[in-house]
Amino acid sequence: MKSSLRVVVALVAASISMSLLGPVVGSAAGVPSSTASLRAQAVTIHQMPAGWVAEAPRGDPRLGCLAALLAPKGVKETHQQQVFFAAAKGYPIFDETITTYSKVKVAYKKVAAAIASCRTFKGVLKGYPVVGTLRPLVVPHYGTARVAYLVTVSGKSITVKSDYLIVRKGNDILGILEGSYPAVSFAQFQHFAALAVARAK
Repeated sequence: MKSSLRVVVALVAASISMSLLGPVVGSAAGVPSSTASLRAQAVTIHQMPAGWVAEAPRGDPRLGCLAALLAPKGVKETHQQQVFFAAAKGYPIFDETITTYSKVKVAYKKVAAAIASCRTFKGVLKGYPVVGTLRPLVVPHYGTARVAYLVTVSGKSITVKSDYLIVRKGNDILGILEGSYPAVSFAQFQHFAALAVARAK
């Protein structure tokens, strides 16, 4: 049971983070240093609690109105960097995405408006239907602008919760997510968020 729980929690949390991303963005030609700069700004495994490991997300990005949230229409994404870490037992998980855009203020407004209108959603994970809800979270002041939500996904006799923060800082938009079962430690999430925002330029 513990093994299957680990797989399901990791799958749901990873699916949320993958669904948010949309198409993968590569480096613009002749500007490899930009992606390297984002990589240097991302949280590292050395900042995670003891026993955490770096992993590749293994989710299924089909979660209704969450799909491609960080890829708003009408704004070009220029660079993107993602890191994904998990505790030894498979959860909680931490996901950070840093994205730059041709017009970051416009992009942030569109992303914030899109997630504000996404209160419920449906999707399919590994062939099983899931339903989800979003509820606004009150968080400390991060960056220039921020919105935060508790994302709850239920299906196949399990409910996984994720705290999700979107921050605009400088020319970057950060997506910071911690997912766990049965609930996320809000204190730990705030600690991770503070680490991520502090590293962003």
